[in-house]
Amino acid sequence: MDQVLAEQLIRAYVDGWKEHNPAKILSTLHPDCVLIESQGQAIRGAHKIIREVEKRIAGEYGPWKINRWDITTLVVANELCFLEWIFEAHKSFEGASLVRFKEGKISSVREYRTTQPLWEASEE
Repeated sequence: MDQVLAEQLIRAYVDGWKEHNPAKILSTLHPDCVLIESQGQAIRGAHKIIREVEKRIAGEYGPWKINRWDITTLVVANELCFLEWIFEAHKSFEGASLVRFKEGKISSVREYRTTQPLWEASEE
């Protein structure tokens, strides 16, 4: 995967979520894409992912808005991308995603997140 194209796809994917733009998200996804969210939900297939986005935008699970999703690290190596991020919606947390590519599109996204706010360990 070309590094420039990979970064463009990742940024368009994240921007699509932040902008509540299902068409933008869909344009980045391989038809067989798998999204495994940090809370464990697995969604298989680009159109199922987009249906889930549309449900969230429509408020089917309650009020929904992404206030922040900042990419702090992005590394591309062949067909794999690693990114760290800071996310804020109804709560704020940091995390990371492993993204795989296939045929010039995102074929999988696996998210991981912190479970507690970050804090400094004491020196004793």
